[in-house]
Amino acid sequence: MILWLNGPFGVGKSTCTRLLLQQDSQARQYDPERLGWWIRRTVGLVRPGDFQDRPAWRRGVVHGAHRAARRTPTLIAPMTLLRADVTDEILGGLRAAGHDVVHVTLHSSHETLVTRIEGDTDDPAARDWRLDQASRYFEVADRLATLGPRVDTENRTAHEVAAAVLAVRDAQSSGA
Repeated sequence: MILWLNGPFGVGKSTCTRLLLQQDSQARQYDPERLGWWIRRTVGLVRPGDFQDRPAWRRGVVHGAHRAARRTPTLIAPMTLLRADVTDEILGGLRAAGHDVVHVTLHSSHETLVTRIEGDTDDPAARDWRLDQASRYFEVADRLATLGPRVDTENRTAHEVAAAVLAVRDAQSSGA
């Protein structure tokens, strides 16, 4: 199973992933952002822009996640995908490769998201960029909710969010 954690930048996808990995010793993480960093540092020097716009990144994510998922019962991919075409290409590509993909959106209110971003001490350099991107998520939040379960992070600790995501995973794997 591939557990794709989506949601706005700063909602807690990385924190949730870290907690999920602590709770499930067989789960592994696949970070699509790493391929994006590589593209940004190579091709991006010549042709700047969002790496998600690059077909090579999208194909690479499908290929990399496919390979990684074959070695673990649960592969966790924390990555914000807001554009429908990008989301469909990646999730559809993984499903076409035979994977059970569970798309989970971590959600919060705009106010809570802004508070979390402003209070983030792990990556303060990303603060302004995340704040600028927040409205993009809320423009597509309803569409993302149609792709799979949505876990509300409002008034929940990171551990409670991780427990809710585990419950979603367990329900999906039992066919509920």
